[in-house]
Amino acid sequence: MATASERREPVQKLELFTPVQFLKGCGPECSQLLAKLDIRTVSDLLFFFPRDYQDLTELRSIDQIEEGRLVSVLGTVAEVDGRGSGFGRSIVGVLIQQGPGYLRAVWFNQPFMRDRFKVGQKVLLSGKARLNGGRWEMTHPQVKQVDGEENLPAGQLLPVYPLTDGLSQYHVRRLTRAALDEFSGTLDEVFPQQYLSAHNLLPLRKALPQLHFPGNQNELSEARRRFVYQELFIMQLALAVRQQENVIGIAARPLPISSKIDARIRRLFSFALTGGQRQAIAEITSDMARPQPM
Repeated sequence: MATASERREPVQKLELFTPVQFLKGCGPECSQLLAKLDIRTVSDLLFFFPRDYQDLTELRSIDQIEEGRLVSVLGTVAEVDGRGSGFGRSIVGVLIQQGPGYLRAVWFNQPFMRDRFKVGQKVLLSGKARLNGGRWEMTHPQVKQVDGEENLPAGQLLPVYPLTDGLSQYHVRRLTRAALDEFSGTLDEVFPQQYLSAHNLLPLRKALPQLHFPGNQNELSEARRRFVYQELFIMQLALAVRQQENVIGIAARPLPISSKIDARIRRLFSFALTGGQRQAIAEITSDMARPQPM
């Protein structure tokens, strides 16, 4: 008679194939947008990995900025201006407000930057700042748009996912968190615990949340290592299975090497073979003499 845990296991596995529309905060309309990204089930969403991360480990308020130090500042666009400076040159300036503080971002000879900003937009700027006329200023900072309703967690790496029209990073992050909270406990580990320990690998149920929402670069590296290792392991396993199938199921014409043939080949070399070279040749000739493919 099956135990209670054995009766639950198939049910848990089926839960991973729950349509995403039944996740809290999703629904039919959102699920149709996710389908454009080939995300149809909870499992699809859990293994829809970020393409990049927003580094918030150096997120600072404007009053914490230090001159010459690389920082990230989150704020709201208060003003956008662009003007020519003569001889075909241009300057785009964007005033960013964060509470009572202001920071100005400046781009030279990049007039297209003006079209990237709108007043009231929430943005994340990363770069080195300097004081100019009593106000902090960043020249040519990196810019990332941030969903207005999202509170960014300082000191973390925030995942950036591939998107489609109608979906925002905020929605995908929120749904991914919901899926991890509800279903990550149902994931089956493919490696025994002893193997994980011997190869210093994170368990799947820890690595997956850590890959989506790492607390720092070390956590991200550990999680990535787990999945890269697993992918390479599966690839090598598939190659080994194919090789074994060839050995068992496919016949090849034996090509034995006689001492006469061996002597004729060795005369072509003007140097004496090392022990390792002789061993390699012996292994190759042995494989060629078998009635299966090498």
